[in-house]
Amino acid sequence: MRRLFIAVLMLFFISSMTFAADISISTSVDRTNIEFGDTIQLTISIKKPMNNQPMSQSFGNGFSFSINTANFGAMDDIDFDIENIPNFDIIGRRQSSQSRMVNGVGESVKQIILSLVPQKEGALVIPAFSIKDSDGNEHTSQPVTVNVKKVADDPDEEKENVASDNNTNSEETSNQNSRDNSESKKENAIFKYLLIVGIALILVLIAIIAFASYIGAKARETQSNPNIVEDAEIVKEEAKKPETSPQKEEVEEVSFSSIVASLKVQYKEVNNEFYRKYFEFFKKACCYRNKALSQDMTFDELLKKCSELAGTDNIKQATSRLAFDIETVMYANSMPNRQLITIESDIKEVLNSL
Repeated sequence: MRRLFIAVLMLFFISSMTFAADISISTSVDRTNIEFGDTIQLTISIKKPMNNQPMSQSFGNGFSFSINTANFGAMDDIDFDIENIPNFDIIGRRQSSQSRMVNGVGESVKQIILSLVPQKEGALVIPAFSIKDSDGNEHTSQPVTVNVKKVADDPDEEKENVASDNNTNSEETSNQNSRDNSESKKENAIFKYLLIVGIALILVLIAIIAFASYIGAKARETQSNPNIVEDAEIVKEEAKKPETSPQKEEVEEVSFSSIVASLKVQYKEVNNEFYRKYFEFFKKACCYRNKALSQDMTFDELLKKCSELAGTDNIKQATSRLAFDIETVMYANSMPNRQLITIESDIKEVLNSL
């Protein structure tokens, strides 16, 4: 019985020493090399044996006993109220706690995570943090050094800083960088100039090809219908001629088929104006073919005379139909009821009979 009591006391003493030794504090940062203005995360971690966790031990003979570790205090007793850290601004903080089992021993871990922004450049030291356990023993973390460098405005400035750190000639490096920038700007200007010239040449080439295609198309159209140019000129000349009185107007040679072709080119859509000119040229063609006809005749007189000269029923019927068409266009200012192809058929019969 005495031996068992001594064993229990020794086991309790050893367990207490083990828990005390397990208390620790540590600090860490997510980065040790930053630029001025960057934010780092500082994590302070404290590990401590859990409160009121009974620890059981078993021996080979089946005998077991338990001890209580309540003498180590609660984790919430640890003060995390950190007001400031030298050379850094605290812009955010959060805490976390967790419990776990390590080698059969309950352990409580508490962390505080601080978001820090450096106040200046250089090698800044985050100092050590200390806590005391319930026995008055002090536990201290290791200090952390953070290297804060100046933010480089551009790559050339960063190159100059590196050159200065390597004890090189900063003035020569700056001049070299200036020359490089000047050459780079010249190369960019030349490239832009060549690009603009190339685009302009392409546009000019496209315009030349389009104009050549248009000229070729017009030439092919002229070759396929050689009377178009001639007929167009006839129409222009007819338009330029001043109006004369019926007494002085002379009958002149008219190529009716050529004029009709030119009218169809001039008027993409057959309308009332087209028919007016069409019938006027028909009248001139009749006067040219037979001297018994004159321009001072009305259309009714002209067609009646044509019917008498031909003396056939077909011509009489054709002139009758044409008289109705001409009256519709010239006097009623409307479109004829018949199609152009049927009107042309009657006109050809009348002209051929003359």
